[in-house]
Amino acid sequence: MPGIADVIRKAFGWGLSRDNDSPGDLFNQGEGINYDEILAQLNIVKSEVDRFKLKILNDINTYHAKLVSAIKAHDNEGIELSASELVIKKRVYKLIATYGHLIGVAIERINDARTVESIVKAVAPLQYAMSAISNYLSGLAPDASASLASVFESTESVIRKVNMISSMLPEGRSIAMLDDETKRVIAEAMKEAQEETEKLTPEVPKSVNPEVLEGKLVEYIRASGGVIRISKAAEYLGVSPEVVKDLLARLQAKGVLKVESVAQTT
Repeated sequence: MPGIADVIRKAFGWGLSRDNDSPGDLFNQGEGINYDEILAQLNIVKSEVDRFKLKILNDINTYHAKLVSAIKAHDNEGIELSASELVIKKRVYKLIATYGHLIGVAIERINDARTVESIVKAVAPLQYAMSAISNYLSGLAPDASASLASVFESTESVIRKVNMISSMLPEGRSIAMLDDETKRVIAEAMKEAQEETEKLTPEVPKSVNPEVLEGKLVEYIRASGGVIRISKAAEYLGVSPEVVKDLLARLQAKGVLKVESVAQTT
């Protein structure tokens, strides 16, 4: 009956350095797990993420330039389109930056402590973040989700190998859970990604930011007792009536409110 060492050998596709290795020896560098190969795979993923970030950053700068031009030309339709795309691209950048930071943390952890435990702990945040980001992007930006497919596939290749270990070792099963440490690592990566996004990407003017306008419109509706006039709301927000209608449609799609007519909402 194959032992844990045999399972690890099959899972990783690498031979063990000695025929009589014990399960305990698997936690030592050179005893069956090629840590350099794992690090090389993760570094490739990191490079792919960095390239994708540059692409998104270029898109952000392009839409910002279009937004500035639309504002100068008083092109309301152009303003709305560019501002909406800019907000979406910034969200995508933050998500990808978060993933990039998590990859970096995983590389550091494995490199500093080359043990099975370090590998399982390192990839746990990646597994949960990858699933969450993929699901979120599939609705927010399907094109970005499709572009990241190869990146996630590369990560899954590593995760599948690690999960094989996790399923065989009691220590691995407990480590792979979404524990407090995993949550902390993800939270720190999100914070760093937020700071990076704010530093490298241009701000969307509050006067045309769809999210800001949506918030103001909701406040206006509440203050008006749930019934508004499109023209008055447009005057309050400093936008055209068409923009107000689009904002109402988005808020209704999000389930924030229900529009009963073009003239009022409750």
